[in-house]
Amino acid sequence: ELNPEMETDNDSDSCKDVHKTVVESAYEVIKLKGYTSWTIGLSVVDLTESVLKSLSMTSPESTMMKGMYDMESKVSMSLPSILNAWGLTSVINQKLNDDEFAQLRDLVGHPERPKRPVTYGF
Repeated sequence: ELNPEMETDNDSDSCKDVHKTVVESAYEVIKLKGYTSWTIGLSVVDLTESVLKSLSMTSPESTMMKGMYDMESKVSMSLPSILNAWGLTSVINQKLNDDEFAQLRDLVGHPERPKRPVTYGF
């Protein structure tokens, strides 16, 4: 389970700052390199290694959400998941506030609309 204080004013891990730095870094990498094809290859290597060595690595995986967050429809989203020799063994439960939950329900309820990521208040 994730830290319930994450991205609030009481967050001891400063996740807001980390998120902002990561997002800005991605654009800087693309600007400097001009492409990110190595990133895709390295990600495949990490995932393969996690399965072959049963590392129980956490990574964002496209996961069927039926039954999660009261979802009844078959919707797949990228969620933090544990991957090891048995495959995707669990999905990390993320606590959503009321606004995040409403955004998620709205996205799932309107499959004809272009999808935008759920925003987390920063």
